Amino acid sequence: MLKRHPLCVTLDLKCKDENVLQLTFYYLLNLNIMTVKAKVTTAVELTTPVSAGDLLSPDSLLSCLYPGDHGKKTPNPANQFQFDKVGIVTLSDYMTELGHPYVWVQKLGGLHFPKEQPQHTVPADNLLSASHMEMTVKLLRARLQSRLALHKQFASLEHGVVPVSSECQHLFPAKIVSRLVKWAAISYEEYAELPYTKDVLEAGLAEDTHLYYMALIERGTAKLQAAVVLNPGYSTLPPIFSLCLNWKGERTGGIDDNIRAMESEVNVSYKELWGPKPGYQLLTNQLQRLCMVLDVYLETEAHDPSVEGPKEFPQEKMCLRLVRGPTRMKPFKFNYPQGFFSHR
Repeated sequence: MLKRHPLCVTLDLKCKDENVLQLTFYYLLNLNIMTVKAKVTTAVELTTPVSAGDLLSPDSLLSCLYPGDHGKKTPNPANQFQFDKVGIVTLSDYMTELGHPYVWVQKLGGLHFPKEQPQHTVPADNLLSASHMEMTVKLLRARLQSRLALHKQFASLEHGVVPVSSECQHLFPAKIVSRLVKWAAISYEEYAELPYTKDVLEAGLAEDTHLYYMALIERGTAKLQAAVVLNPGYSTLPPIFSLCLNWKGERTGGIDDNIRAMESEVNVSYKELWGPKPGYQLLTNQLQRLCMVLDVYLETEAHDPSVEGPKEFPQEKMCLRLVRGPTRMKPFKFNYPQGFFSHR
């Protein structure tokens, strides 16, 4: 049932920096579908950070190249009858060996399957293949470059360093005291169990095809946890952060308007953080902005008169107004080149 045609086609996509994405296409004779296997060859040998395990793995590298195309089930409706005959429950059990049957792979091969009526023989169409080739190759190149950029950034993040390029220095004040102390990959299940990620899950912005991470930012006794959803289409689609601050109790966006404002600084105002095109520095700039807004949050807190001694977080940032309105919103917006903070 799963027999492959003896010939396969290998396509090497070379990028300017000498990195190569090698795609091998197979045709499954009985199922009348095509599959692809991916392999990345880098110009220089990469040391793999622990959290970057899934970035270049053949299973997730090409996932959702086009929205919703996760390649986990067969695009040919007729296959289900064939599977039932021989007792195959799902094709995904065999994908490590066979490759993934993404919809774009069928189109490159000139195959188009109608959704409703299963047809056993679908003729290959050269025009269909030609019309999709250019766009798909562009997306494949961009995907490889964005994943390699993330791979490099994760190596820094695991050592507690948030890399900020010279083109993006103006987005942040010269002195930021809060520090990233942990960056690690987590599973979809671990993410879904966190009490402060419910809104993201309910909005349908977190699926099991996405990649998940946990960042921990600290300053003194304050610890800010940030759960991150990375869409496979990064950086066209921005990562989404959910925050939980542990300092004098637990504070999340559901109960503290200022934590929600910090989330919106990275989730809503992300376009300011793209940096030079094509925006591969978005994630690291978002993390640096989180360090910055945590500083503002802590420094603008009123001093508790019942505690003796100096304030734990002396105010070092220049703010026009410390709080605004009945919700006591803090000034999270950094103004360059004057260097002061104001309200959005």
